[in-house]
Amino acid sequence: MNQTESTRRARRFAVAAAFCVLVPIAGGPSAASAQESTPLPVMDVNAFDRLAVLPYSEPLDVSSDFTQYAAFLTPAIFSVAAPVDDWLGIGAMYAGSAALSFGARTALKAVFDRARPYMYYADPPAGAIADGDYLDSFPSGHTIMAFTGAGFTAALFRIRYPDSPYRVPAVIASYALAAVTAGLRVGSGSHFMTDVLAGAAIGSLFGIAVPYAADALGLLE
Repeated sequence: MNQTESTRRARRFAVAAAFCVLVPIAGGPSAASAQESTPLPVMDVNAFDRLAVLPYSEPLDVSSDFTQYAAFLTPAIFSVAAPVDDWLGIGAMYAGSAALSFGARTALKAVFDRARPYMYYADPPAGAIADGDYLDSFPSGHTIMAFTGAGFTAALFRIRYPDSPYRVPAVIASYALAAVTAGLRVGSGSHFMTDVLAGAAIGSLFGIAVPYAADALGLLE
Protein backbone atom coordinates (compact mmCIF):
# COMPACT_ATOMS: atom_id res chain seq x y z
CA MET A 1 0.00 0.00 0.00
CA ASN A 2 1.43 3.40 -0.97
CA GLN A 3 1.94 6.28 1.41
CA THR A 4 -0.83 8.42 -0.10
CA GLU A 5 -3.46 5.74 0.41
CA SER A 6 -2.25 5.10 3.96
CA THR A 7 -2.50 8.80 4.76
CA ARG A 8 -6.03 8.98 3.33
CA ARG A 9 -7.11 6.05 5.49
CA ALA A 10 -5.70 7.68 8.62
CA ARG A 11 -7.51 10.93 7.80
CA ARG A 12 -10.82 9.11 7.30
CA PHE A 13 -10.54 7.52 10.73
CA ALA A 14 -9.72 10.91 12.25
CA VAL A 15 -12.82 12.46 10.69
CA ALA A 16 -15.02 9.60 11.88
CA ALA A 17 -13.70 9.87 15.43
CA ALA A 18 -14.14 13.64 15.49
CA PHE A 19 -17.74 13.26 14.31
CA CYS A 20 -18.55 10.85 17.13
CA VAL A 21 -16.84 12.99 19.75
CA LEU A 22 -18.86 16.00 18.64
CA VAL A 23 -22.22 14.17 18.73
CA PRO A 24 -24.53 16.42 20.77
CA ILE A 25 -24.91 15.22 24.33
CA ALA A 26 -28.09 17.10 25.10
CA GLY A 27 -29.43 17.57 28.57
CA GLY A 28 -26.38 16.51 30.58
CA PRO A 29 -26.94 17.64 34.17
CA SER A 30 -24.43 19.77 36.01
CA ALA A 31 -22.32 18.42 38.83
CA ALA A 32 -24.38 20.34 41.37
CA SER A 33 -27.74 19.04 40.14
CA ALA A 34 -26.48 15.46 40.02
CA GLN A 35 -25.31 15.69 43.63
CA GLU A 36 -28.48 17.34 44.86
CA SER A 37 -31.02 14.72 43.85
CA THR A 38 -31.41 11.25 42.41
CA PRO A 39 -33.00 9.97 40.39
CA LEU A 40 -32.31 12.60 37.77
CA PRO A 41 -35.13 13.31 35.27
CA VAL A 42 -34.69 10.92 32.36
CA MET A 43 -36.32 13.36 29.96
CA ASP A 44 -33.19 15.48 30.27
CA VAL A 45 -31.39 12.80 28.27
CA ASN A 46 -31.37 13.14 24.48
CA ALA A 47 -33.84 10.94 22.58
CA PHE A 48 -31.22 8.55 21.19
CA ASP A 49 -29.63 7.80 24.56
CA ARG A 50 -33.03 7.43 26.23
CA LEU A 51 -33.35 4.16 24.32
CA ALA A 52 -30.97 2.55 26.83
CA VAL A 53 -30.84 4.25 30.22
CA LEU A 54 -30.25 1.34 32.59
CA PRO A 55 -29.71 0.88 36.34
CA TYR A 56 -26.36 -0.11 37.78
CA SER A 57 -25.30 -3.76 37.58
CA GLU A 58 -22.12 -4.68 39.41
CA PRO A 59 -21.73 -8.10 37.72
CA LEU A 60 -21.88 -6.53 34.26
CA ASP A 61 -19.59 -3.71 35.36
CA VAL A 62 -16.96 -6.17 36.62
CA SER A 63 -17.36 -8.34 33.52
CA SER A 64 -16.57 -5.34 31.34
CA ASP A 65 -13.23 -4.98 33.12
CA PHE A 66 -12.22 -8.45 32.00
CA THR A 67 -13.38 -8.05 28.40
CA GLN A 68 -11.66 -4.67 28.18
CA TYR A 69 -8.33 -6.10 29.31
CA ALA A 70 -8.70 -9.07 26.98
CA ALA A 71 -9.41 -6.80 23.99
CA PHE A 72 -6.62 -4.41 24.91
CA LEU A 73 -4.15 -7.29 25.11
CA THR A 74 -5.06 -8.87 21.77
CA PRO A 75 -1.96 -7.37 20.07
CA ALA A 76 -0.03 -9.92 22.13
CA ILE A 77 -0.89 -12.30 19.28
CA PHE A 78 2.03 -10.74 17.40
CA SER A 79 4.37 -12.51 19.81
CA VAL A 80 3.59 -15.63 17.77
CA ALA A 81 2.43 -14.09 14.48
CA ALA A 82 5.48 -11.86 13.99
CA PRO A 83 9.20 -12.63 13.95
CA VAL A 84 11.19 -11.77 17.05
CA ASP A 85 12.99 -8.97 15.21
CA ASP A 86 9.67 -7.14 14.82
CA TRP A 87 8.63 -7.28 18.46
CA LEU A 88 10.35 -4.10 19.62
CA GLY A 89 8.85 -2.02 16.82
CA ILE A 90 5.39 -3.47 17.37
CA GLY A 91 5.63 -2.80 21.08
CA ALA A 92 6.67 0.80 20.49
CA MET A 93 3.83 1.38 18.05
CA TYR A 94 1.25 -0.10 20.39
CA ALA A 95 2.60 1.92 23.30
CA GLY A 96 2.05 5.01 21.16
CA SER A 97 -1.51 4.00 20.28
CA ALA A 98 -2.31 3.23 23.92
CA ALA A 99 -0.81 6.50 25.17
CA LEU A 100 -2.79 8.55 22.65
CA SER A 101 -6.01 6.73 23.51
CA PHE A 102 -5.50 7.09 27.24
CA GLY A 103 -4.60 10.75 26.86
CA ALA A 104 -7.75 11.43 24.83
CA ARG A 105 -9.84 9.53 27.39
CA THR A 106 -8.40 11.51 30.30
CA ALA A 107 -8.72 14.88 28.57
CA LEU A 108 -12.31 14.34 27.44
CA LYS A 109 -13.46 13.13 30.85
CA ALA A 110 -11.91 16.26 32.36
CA VAL A 111 -13.79 18.47 29.90
CA PHE A 112 -17.19 16.75 29.96
CA ASP A 113 -19.18 16.36 33.18
CA ARG A 114 -21.89 13.91 32.24
CA ALA A 115 -23.83 11.90 34.81
CA ARG A 116 -23.86 8.18 34.21
CA PRO A 117 -27.15 6.41 33.38
CA TYR A 118 -27.43 4.86 36.84
CA MET A 119 -27.91 8.39 38.22
CA TYR A 120 -31.38 8.32 36.65
CA TYR A 121 -32.36 5.63 39.17
CA ALA A 122 -32.90 5.85 42.89
CA ASP A 123 -30.07 3.54 43.95
CA PRO A 124 -26.77 4.60 42.33
CA PRO A 125 -23.60 2.99 43.72
CA ALA A 126 -22.46 4.91 46.78
CA GLY A 127 -18.77 4.52 45.99
CA ALA A 128 -19.17 6.23 42.64
CA ILE A 129 -20.91 9.17 44.29
CA ALA A 130 -18.18 9.50 46.90
CA ASP A 131 -15.28 9.61 44.45
CA GLY A 132 -17.00 11.62 41.70
CA ASP A 133 -16.90 8.81 39.16
CA TYR A 134 -20.62 9.24 38.53
CA LEU A 135 -19.84 12.30 36.36
CA ASP A 136 -17.37 10.47 34.09
CA SER A 137 -19.84 9.00 31.62
CA PHE A 138 -18.42 10.60 28.46
CA PRO A 139 -16.58 9.01 26.77
CA SER A 140 -16.38 5.33 27.69
CA GLY A 141 -12.78 4.69 28.69
CA HIS A 142 -13.27 0.92 28.68
CA THR A 143 -14.52 1.08 25.10
CA ILE A 144 -11.68 3.35 24.01
CA MET A 145 -9.00 1.00 25.27
CA ALA A 146 -10.76 -2.13 23.99
CA PHE A 147 -11.10 -0.72 20.47
CA THR A 148 -7.51 0.50 20.56
CA GLY A 149 -6.42 -3.11 20.85
CA ALA A 150 -8.84 -4.29 18.18
CA GLY A 151 -8.00 -1.52 15.73
CA PHE A 152 -4.27 -1.96 16.16
CA THR A 153 -4.50 -5.72 15.68
CA ALA A 154 -6.56 -5.41 12.51
CA ALA A 155 -4.43 -2.63 11.03
CA LEU A 156 -1.06 -4.26 11.65
CA PHE A 157 -2.18 -7.60 10.24
CA ARG A 158 -3.50 -5.84 7.13
CA ILE A 159 -0.36 -3.81 6.59
CA ARG A 160 2.42 -6.11 7.70
CA TYR A 161 1.17 -9.70 7.95
CA PRO A 162 -1.78 -10.05 5.54
CA ASP A 163 -1.16 -13.74 4.88
CA SER A 164 -0.76 -14.80 8.50
CA PRO A 165 -2.98 -17.72 9.56
CA TYR A 166 -3.60 -15.83 12.81
CA ARG A 167 -5.09 -12.80 11.09
CA VAL A 168 -8.75 -13.73 10.76
CA PRO A 169 -9.27 -15.36 14.19
CA ALA A 170 -7.31 -12.63 15.96
CA VAL A 171 -9.22 -9.78 14.31
CA ILE A 172 -12.59 -11.44 14.88
CA ALA A 173 -11.78 -12.15 18.51
CA SER A 174 -10.45 -8.65 19.18
CA TYR A 175 -13.47 -6.88 17.73
CA ALA A 176 -15.87 -9.31 19.40
CA LEU A 177 -14.28 -8.57 22.78
CA ALA A 178 -14.36 -4.83 22.10
CA ALA A 179 -18.03 -4.96 21.06
CA VAL A 180 -18.94 -7.02 24.13
CA THR A 181 -17.12 -4.47 26.29
CA ALA A 182 -19.18 -1.65 24.79
CA GLY A 183 -22.39 -3.62 25.31
CA LEU A 184 -21.52 -4.39 28.92
CA ARG A 185 -20.78 -0.75 29.65
CA VAL A 186 -24.26 0.19 28.47
CA GLY A 187 -25.86 -2.87 30.09
CA SER A 188 -24.23 -2.13 33.45
CA GLY A 189 -25.73 1.35 33.54
CA SER A 190 -22.28 2.91 33.40
CA HIS A 191 -22.58 4.54 29.98
CA PHE A 192 -24.97 5.87 27.37
CA MET A 193 -24.84 4.63 23.80
CA THR A 194 -23.18 7.84 22.59
CA ASP A 195 -20.46 7.32 25.21
CA VAL A 196 -19.51 3.93 23.79
CA LEU A 197 -19.90 5.01 20.16
CA ALA A 198 -17.47 7.86 20.79
CA GLY A 199 -15.18 5.48 22.67
CA ALA A 200 -15.19 3.01 19.79
CA ALA A 201 -14.34 5.77 17.30
CA ILE A 202 -11.54 7.23 19.43
CA GLY A 203 -9.99 3.85 20.21
CA SER A 204 -10.21 2.75 16.59
CA LEU A 205 -8.67 6.04 15.45
CA PHE A 206 -5.51 5.71 17.52
CA GLY A 207 -5.30 1.94 17.21
CA ILE A 208 -5.41 2.12 13.41
CA ALA A 209 -3.76 5.47 12.72
CA VAL A 210 -0.41 4.70 14.37
CA PRO A 211 0.39 1.61 12.24
CA TYR A 212 -0.77 3.41 9.10
CA ALA A 213 1.33 6.45 9.99
CA ALA A 214 4.35 4.21 10.56
CA ASP A 215 3.72 2.58 7.18
CA ALA A 216 3.37 5.95 5.47
CA LEU A 217 6.69 7.05 6.98
CA GLY A 218 8.39 3.88 5.76
CA LEU A 219 8.98 2.54 9.26
CA LEU A 220 7.49 -0.87 8.48
CA GLU A 221 9.77 -1.73 5.58
